[in-house]
Amino acid sequence: PKDFPFPSPTCSLDVPDNSVDKKNVEDELCEYTVAGMGLWSLCDVEYKTSNESRRRDFDESYAALRTLLQLVSPPTGSSLSFNIPRHFFRLEPHRFALRGHTPESITTNYHKIVNLLSCGRIGNAVDVGEKHQVGLAMDQSDVSFVMSNFPQLCLYDWHEVETLIRFLVSPVPDSLSLAEIDWAKMLSQGYGAGLTIRQATQTLRMMPEFMALYHEDSRKPSIVYLYNQMQTPMLSKLCDEVNLQLNEYLEGTDPSDAYAFAFLHSIGISWDQIRILVSALPLWITNNLEPGWDLLQRGPVRTMLKRPSLDYLRQRLQVGPSQIYHLLKTHTRLSGYDSCSKIRPVLDALQSRLELSCVELRKIILRMPSLLGMKESSFEARIDFFQREAGMSVLNIKKSVLKQPSLLQYSVDSSLRPKLQFFVDELKIPPEFVGKIIESAPALMGLSLSKNLRPKAKSIIMMCSMTSREVGSIVATSPQVFLLSQKNIESTLEFIYSELALTYSRELGEMLLSAPRILLQSLDSSLSMKINRLRYLFESKKIANEVFKANPRLLVLTKKVLEDRIQRCIEANRDLEEYFMPSEKGRKKLVRLPTTSDIENTVFISTDVDFNSISGIFPDHRSAARHLGISEREILDACKEKISIQGSYVCALGESRTPIKRQALLPARQVARMRNITFSIFVSGSVYPRDNFDSARGRSKSGGLALSISADRRDVETRQILEELHAAARSSFGIHVPLTVDDDEKRILAVFPFVNPSRNRCELFACYGALRVIESFVNQRLDDTQHVLDFKVFTDSNYAWKLVRNKDRLNQLGLAVSSQEMLAELDESTSFPNIDIFHPLARIFCRLNKAKPDKSSSHSNDHCVRIEFAHDIDNALINGGKLIARDLNRHARIAAMWQYNRERNLT
Repeated sequence: PKDFPFPSPTCSLDVPDNSVDKKNVEDELCEYTVAGMGLWSLCDVEYKTSNESRRRDFDESYAALRTLLQLVSPPTGSSLSFNIPRHFFRLEPHRFALRGHTPESITTNYHKIVNLLSCGRIGNAVDVGEKHQVGLAMDQSDVSFVMSNFPQLCLYDWHEVETLIRFLVSPVPDSLSLAEIDWAKMLSQGYGAGLTIRQATQTLRMMPEFMALYHEDSRKPSIVYLYNQMQTPMLSKLCDEVNLQLNEYLEGTDPSDAYAFAFLHSIGISWDQIRILVSALPLWITNNLEPGWDLLQRGPVRTMLKRPSLDYLRQRLQVGPSQIYHLLKTHTRLSGYDSCSKIRPVLDALQSRLELSCVELRKIILRMPSLLGMKESSFEARIDFFQREAGMSVLNIKKSVLKQPSLLQYSVDSSLRPKLQFFVDELKIPPEFVGKIIESAPALMGLSLSKNLRPKAKSIIMMCSMTSREVGSIVATSPQVFLLSQKNIESTLEFIYSELALTYSRELGEMLLSAPRILLQSLDSSLSMKINRLRYLFESKKIANEVFKANPRLLVLTKKVLEDRIQRCIEANRDLEEYFMPSEKGRKKLVRLPTTSDIENTVFISTDVDFNSISGIFPDHRSAARHLGISEREILDACKEKISIQGSYVCALGESRTPIKRQALLPARQVARMRNITFSIFVSGSVYPRDNFDSARGRSKSGGLALSISADRRDVETRQILEELHAAARSSFGIHVPLTVDDDEKRILAVFPFVNPSRNRCELFACYGALRVIESFVNQRLDDTQHVLDFKVFTDSNYAWKLVRNKDRLNQLGLAVSSQEMLAELDESTSFPNIDIFHPLARIFCRLNKAKPDKSSSHSNDHCVRIEFAHDIDNALINGGKLIARDLNRHARIAAMWQYNRERNLT
């Protein structure tokens, strides 16, 4: 434009080679040049053809711009060092045109704002409780400085600026919750941030951007400018204190925010007042546009983040810079998305298609920010699948997505449709019930079909002598059953079978069909308690067992309901056994049960001989033969001879198969003339803070672990060995978490020392820590030839247990010298997660179990030690094992919290 005292921006900027999404990078860089701050939009208007009315609107806007420039520029001959306001170049003519600004309205606003900034100096605003106008106490030079550096004030309604100032100088309420602060409500009640007129004047004189009403105006100047303006000694020390006091607010914010708040505290504003200001006025903090190491090491990210995109996300989702930072950590490609062409269309499509409220939209994006990278056609494909093939309504889909946002990212062909076919074709669930299953337990659609869902179905079929159709009946009645781990399901079935002294596995199946929610009950706090309660009531174990067999629904009653029924029976003086027999009332079956003649024909197909993963479940041999394209005789021969056909193994289940009994952890053969001592090591890991549906993923976390050791003997010699074990445990970890007075001194609490703590990583490291303790102990007792030491390491993590449960496999992996050799042995199609922890774990396990050592190992194997890993549920009802596991998990979380506070100097 000809009437501006600088040339139009050029297009000769160099685009960095490492920039992500090079499209529009030139425009982004141009925005940060002196000539290009905002003028890229002016040039866009200047050189594009438009109709005559639009041209007249912008002519009027340009006139208003010229008037504003004249008003806020220093007078000729002024001693001030600036000629053009630093913010003036970011003013867009679109804002003038949309708001209808004219030279006259600009002039009126200017004089009103000037009066607000200076009227407090002459004593017109002492009592802020009155309804008269309030204002600041700036002199003429201060007013000129503020208006020149922040001319956007002339574009605001002066009543809004007055309201902001009134909030700053109104008194603080006696009691206030920062989590639920509503500054408009506070101000209507006569309360505010409690600043004095002098403090408010100094604050807004130093940082006029604190009066910004829009995100695009809130960008603060550089740190160098703040140094010159503050002129405060010991500024670095003040900034350290700011980060300590306001850490929860400043994550992901621009460094200039910390300097600004340091200045506020230096003029007498308390930390509590600053917290009120930050909570009430979100524009006082801005996003950091320079990605740090934490973002760069997580994936591809722009060298300079897009401020318009981040500001739009803040406005649309009503979140702060810290949550935007967490979104970027979870999905780094978000840094390259444009607000107009990418983010806004996706959010609009998602919100309108699923009829989401703003709060629901925010919850989904905070949990799954990668949805912003999807195309609208991808949304439509998945929603169309749920509507047409799963028979779900928009409301059903909405409820499911709110529980599991990743539903919208699962592949239709490779994930969603095969699971739907599994429910309908293999478990024989009627199609009309599949939508209800997805709505009730949407996480099922994210589980592996071959390694999770089918193995669980196999366990239930095999241990309960059921058909796949009957398992489908259980899933249709209680879909949450399939969200349990396979280990949990098997342990619960084994417990019921042995505790109630069942004769046939089919009896267990009949109980499960009558009350599928038995599997959802806790062993120690629910099932065991109810069984013991009725045994005590009947004074007969046999009668109580028969009652539970006849009426298994008693096992799913809550403790209160069960006690109420017992009390009513006693008060009515009725026969106990008759009273607890089943009645016609209860939940109806969702699908018709088949006859038991189909039980013996159920066939499984797997790609491995141990059937750890299941590739198909078929109701009979004929269906399995048809699937493999072979004869039924070949299927029967494969089942009998246990041979592979076309790379697959086949297994058929019999009618009276009983549950598989657990193998004893200790070998049956005892070493001659050596005393055997068994030690139990319970381990648990945790992280803090935990993810939840109301916060963004990607928050910085810390990890911790807890370890407890016990022995099966109480004699003096065993206690001495146990003391040596505790000493080895105390020396095996770097940073220990201090215990409280009430804590057991034998318990070890330590921090997670690796990067990227997660629950799975902490749980796996806890198992590794147990092996380190054992190895340290063994190395001190190499000359001991009198004892055989058996160690049972119990973990409460299904993830860790699946990795370490197979002793032979773990020994084989432990022979790999490097992690690359282990990855080749694992034969994973992608990089194996947590290999930095799993590899040293396998190496120690291999050395301690005296597997064939490699030549590079200098560790001795001349000791009698046997180690087995087990799930804590294996010891759930023995010596209070489940209570120990829960207590350890709580202490592991305490350790993680201690480390989290320690890293942020909050301890």
